[in-house]
Amino acid sequence: MDDLLIYKISLPVFGIAAVLLALWIYKITPDNVAIREKIARNVRIGMVIAVIDLIWCIPHSRPLLPAGLQPYLWPAVAVCAIIAYNYLDNHFSRAIGGFAILLAYYFLHESFTFHTPAAPLFAIFCFAMGTIGIFYSGKPHLLRDHIRKIARHLWLKHIVALLVMLYGLLSLTLGIMHLTGTGIK
Repeated sequence: MDDLLIYKISLPVFGIAAVLLALWIYKITPDNVAIREKIARNVRIGMVIAVIDLIWCIPHSRPLLPAGLQPYLWPAVAVCAIIAYNYLDNHFSRAIGGFAILLAYYFLHESFTFHTPAAPLFAIFCFAMGTIGIFYSGKPHLLRDHIRKIARHLWLKHIVALLVMLYGLLSLTLGIMHLTGTGIK
């Protein structure tokens, strides 16, 4: 599949997902925080995302490994998934953090490769997403803590939801611009 086509499709898909996430954040209240914070520990969704993350890392790992070890990358995905399932906690937080890191790298790289309009603004949002992903991967309890803080502080909920919404709308707009070819060099 064409790299540009994948990028053109991934931008609006991510934009829609980010807008939905912003709405999810906006609906967090002190009454439903106990239910919403459980997402951080969700094993099933977390493991699906973790396997996607591991598969996504295979092409990035190939240049680092000698040719003789490359056939073991797919079995390594299975082994790492089994180990993660059995020995880690906060599966969703860790997996979504890894996904955010990989997605931020992908968007940054492709936005400059395909001359995306507003690339510097988009880069700032990508940098923020990657940084947050690093924190959620390294300290997975932070996702739960952030959900609790958003439920307690109305101003924080509005700011976070607005920033996520802006990122989603920017991604959606840039994706539509790439799909239609308007504003692209």
